[in-house]
Amino acid sequence: MDTPAIFSGQSRFRFWWPNAPLDSAAQRPHAWAALLAGAGLGLVWGVAARLWMRLISTHPEFSVEGTAGILVIATLFGAFTGLAYAARRRGWRGWRYYTARSLAVIFFIPFGAAGGTPLMLTVLLAALGLTQRAAVGLWVVAGLALLLATATDLGVPMQAAYLALALAAALTLWSWLARRWQDKPWVAAADRWIERGGRLVPLLLAAAGFAWVARSVLEARPGLPGVVALILYVALLVPLLLALRVGLSPRAAENLPVALPAQA
Repeated sequence: MDTPAIFSGQSRFRFWWPNAPLDSAAQRPHAWAALLAGAGLGLVWGVAARLWMRLISTHPEFSVEGTAGILVIATLFGAFTGLAYAARRRGWRGWRYYTARSLAVIFFIPFGAAGGTPLMLTVLLAALGLTQRAAVGLWVVAGLALLLATATDLGVPMQAAYLALALAAALTLWSWLARRWQDKPWVAAADRWIERGGRLVPLLLAAAGFAWVARSVLEARPGLPGVVALILYVALLVPLLLALRVGLSPRAAENLPVALPAQA
C-alpha cells in the first residue's frame, strides 16, 4: 500500500522542509567539483562551529587536537555529501550511487565525538523523522537508545530502549498487516495516522535534544548572550540537516534515469 508522503508538497505537514528533488539524470554537477565544493563548505562550517564553542565556553581556549578534529570531521562530511549530491543529480546507479550516499551518512557519525553527541543526535533524529518511514526511524531510535543506555553515562534508562524496541517491532508488524489488508478501506486511513505518529517520535526526541542544549547554553550564558548563542546554534544545525538529507532521503522513483529504446 502506498503511504502518502507526510512532508511532501501535497501534504499539510510539509512545514519548511525543502522540497527540491535530489534525484535527476542531469550532467551537472561534476563529481570532483561537487566533492571539492562540499569539502570547502564543510571546512567553513567547522570553523564556525569552533568559534561557536569558544563563544559559549566559560573557560574559552583552543587546543590544536580539538580544532583539527572538528575541521577534519566537517571537511570529510562535506566532501562526501558533495559526492552523494553529484551521484543523485547525475543519476548514478548501483554500487557507485549507494556507496556515495553511505559515505555521507557514515562520515556524519563522528560529529558525535566528545561533546558533540547532542548536536549529532538532534540532527540525525530530525533527519530520520523527515526522510524515512516511521518503522526505519523507530528501529534507529531503538538502536541509539540501547547504545546510549549500555555504553555511555548520559543517564538513558534501559526501559527507554525496551520501549523503543517494542514500538519499532509493533510498527513493523502493523506495516506487514497493512500490506495484507490493503483492500480494506479503513486500513489506508489508519496507516496514514500511524505513520505520522511514528515519524513524530524522532522529531520530538530531536526537539528534546535541542531543548537540553538550549537550557545548558542559557545557564552558561544568561540573557542576551545566551539568546545569540542559541540563534547561532540553529544556524549550525540547519546546514547539517540539509546535508544529511542528501544521504538519507529515499530515491524518488519518478526521477530515476530511464534507458532510451534502441533506434531501429
